[in-house]
Amino acid sequence: MNRRKMFVSLLASALLISSTAGIAMAESTTNKTAANSSNSTSTKKATTTNKVVHTLSNLSPVKVTSRSTVKLTDVNILSQDDGNVVTYTLTYKNNDSSPLIMLDYWSKVKTKGGTLFSPKLIAKDQEKKTVAPGSTVDLTYVMKVGREVKLSDLNFLIVKWDFSQANYERTLGKFNVPASYSITTPVGKTKTVRISDSAVKVKVAGIKVFPGEDKNQYVKIGVNVNNISYKLLENPNIKWILRTPSGTNYPLTPDKDSTSVSIQAQANKALSLMASLPTSVKLQKSELLLVEEQGEEKTVLPVAALQLPEASKTNVEVAANQPNIISVEGQRLSTLLESAKVRVDDGAYDLNMQLVLKNEGKKAIKVPTYTFEVRTADGTVYPIETKALDALKLNPGDIKTIKLNTSLQGDGDTSKIKLYAMSPMNKSESTEPATPYNSFEFSYPVGVYAIPQAVSSGDGLTTESVIKNNKGTFGVSLGSLQRLPWLDSDIVAAKVTIRNAGTKTVQLPELEAMFAIDSAQVDGDKKLIYTQSGKLLGAGMTTEAYLLTKIPSELRMSRLEVSLIEKVSEEETNEWITLNTSGLIQPISYVRTGKTYTSGTADKETEMGVRRTIRYPGTSSDIVYTEFEMTNKSLRQSGLGKLVGYFKTSDGQYYRATAKQSERLPGPGQKSIVTFWAKVPKSGTFSDMRLIVGEGIADSKFVTGEGEATAYVNALAFEVPPTSINVLGTLTNIDLYPYTFTANSVRAYLAGSSSVQVEMNYSLSRNEEIEMGENEHNLILTLTDQAGKTFEKELAIGTDLKAGTNQTLSWSIEDSFFEKLRGGSYRLTVYDQFQGQRIRLAEQGYGYDTSKLPREEPEEFR
Repeated sequence: MNRRKMFVSLLASALLISSTAGIAMAESTTNKTAANSSNSTSTKKATTTNKVVHTLSNLSPVKVTSRSTVKLTDVNILSQDDGNVVTYTLTYKNNDSSPLIMLDYWSKVKTKGGTLFSPKLIAKDQEKKTVAPGSTVDLTYVMKVGREVKLSDLNFLIVKWDFSQANYERTLGKFNVPASYSITTPVGKTKTVRISDSAVKVKVAGIKVFPGEDKNQYVKIGVNVNNISYKLLENPNIKWILRTPSGTNYPLTPDKDSTSVSIQAQANKALSLMASLPTSVKLQKSELLLVEEQGEEKTVLPVAALQLPEASKTNVEVAANQPNIISVEGQRLSTLLESAKVRVDDGAYDLNMQLVLKNEGKKAIKVPTYTFEVRTADGTVYPIETKALDALKLNPGDIKTIKLNTSLQGDGDTSKIKLYAMSPMNKSESTEPATPYNSFEFSYPVGVYAIPQAVSSGDGLTTESVIKNNKGTFGVSLGSLQRLPWLDSDIVAAKVTIRNAGTKTVQLPELEAMFAIDSAQVDGDKKLIYTQSGKLLGAGMTTEAYLLTKIPSELRMSRLEVSLIEKVSEEETNEWITLNTSGLIQPISYVRTGKTYTSGTADKETEMGVRRTIRYPGTSSDIVYTEFEMTNKSLRQSGLGKLVGYFKTSDGQYYRATAKQSERLPGPGQKSIVTFWAKVPKSGTFSDMRLIVGEGIADSKFVTGEGEATAYVNALAFEVPPTSINVLGTLTNIDLYPYTFTANSVRAYLAGSSSVQVEMNYSLSRNEEIEMGENEHNLILTLTDQAGKTFEKELAIGTDLKAGTNQTLSWSIEDSFFEKLRGGSYRLTVYDQFQGQRIRLAEQGYGYDTSKLPREEPEEFR
């Protein structure tokens, strides 16, 4: 308010060019001296008859020699509190063959009533002493006259030294400005003026009004300045004033691109001039005044007055879904608030908007760093932070979509709010003392946008957002959001679907992942993994990508933002799109016992399911072991990469599973078995245990072969209740998946010594349609004598036990127990041993074979 008061005080005594001063003064004088109605009638007739003119070219020149002339080419009047300042320009043209000495000529001004004024040359013209043959010279004079003097009252005399005259001077001629002359240049016309001794054409390009605050409005006037001289026009001491029809003057501040005026010869420069005015000020028939400071005393001289056209509000405030055109460096920048999403939460709401920028000009432009804010109907302002416009350049035809996000208080009714795009703050960097011309700071709206009908984004999942830029049109949606266990932390994995919504093949830009939790940016490791190689997308095609980061397992979050960042260069990135969620992680899809889940596309489908889960009891802990079955449903050799698994108990405990998987992909219709196992406390509950299985990734790609996963995505939860193992009563068709074992015959030969030879004829078959990793199971054969004596034989399946039919196996048992044994029975038990812990599969009783016992001689009787 103090600054505004200072403006008003300064403007009260400001210099003023009166475009109608002569006519207004004439009417005032006429009213004071009119004595009868006949004079009044004649004045009205004269006003009607005399058409207003804006040129002095009709005034006849005055001869200063037989061939050289002088003309009155310009005249201005400036109102001050203590009188009027009059400037006029005389143009001397030398048509003689010798120089015209300007000391021989001068000018006087006399009113029709006989009052004589002595004008002075302005400072810059005082050094002009001669006019060279064939050239012209402009001399501008300034003088002070009374407040009631009008231009048509003045005779501008051309005087020459003449020593034959009594006063040594002779009047060569005079100029009189007609009463119908107006110094104001009409709308749309160009005014030629002299600034810093350079000929310059000035023309008003237009006037535009922007809405302001506190019952104020911003007025922006565009001016084209054309330097038609043959030298550089460098920072002239000029000032601009907006004069309203009521006579009030407002200093105009050049914007930051107009503060320095440097115009090469024959070149143009567009200036933008700003002022803040009360909304009550009427701008119709306003004028733009140009004044110049000269000399050490900085005498202010009137230069020109130009009539302003009607003020325009076009494209400043636009309706919903309508573009707003902003002029940037003379180019058209189309801006369109394309969409808005709202998430309401307990008296507040998040507003997420997409603003589309398009360069509709013919040259590249650097987009100004506009600031954005949302204003409510009661004037509350919510600023929006974005760096999307930092160093943003758009070539002709380029399109850029930027995201604008803010949080507001209220019920989410977007009809009560508007988006404001504000010009970069203009702040004068002048080292001169503050004046109304260099101390005014402002930022004005370049666009005011009604909010499109907002769509509630809910949890942000599945809703597609559309991006338009110079690379194409893309539809982006967040398909799933998972929080997965990983060692002592958690993985946040977002699955994003990107669709080519255009009609031509496009290439995806170089993208990076970014996460923000409750507005705090995650600075840790972040990855983006595509599910398919290549970044070309045909019309209508889609691709999927996973965005990952790791967070502390104990961290809670209420809102999660997942962003795709376009990497323009090593130093420059742009926000491509941000997808918001409520932070409520989706539960992992659950597959019950006996059910399967099919993933992938039609030409690359994999059916997944749990075959069985076994609990191997131990001394201090048990082993939970799951055979996970994947079936290739495609027509080619195909399958998933390396899998990662975690066992989860009903009370929320996680146990990292060790996985064994075949490196060879199964053929069409074939199965691949992945085994998962982990040690769990004996006290653990197994009845409601689940196996979380996901596809492993490392180095921003899916892991295959020997690679070690550093994270995983696309997880599913499978119900894994332990399978009840029925102990078989015979050693026939024993399940050693993917093998089947049968003992065809078993013989244990007693030999009358400490050695027993055991011989077995067996069959071991393998399902060759199943791909499986290294078999870590061993077969344990336990021979238990009827006396309770036990002996074990450990066999590696596939090596010690060879696949095939009618296979033989033999081994010896050494124990002194057998030296006196001459018969009896034993029981042979088959165990599955895994990681040193075993389960019983089958058992069968047999009798010893005594055919190899030595024949005993009968004792002789004596």
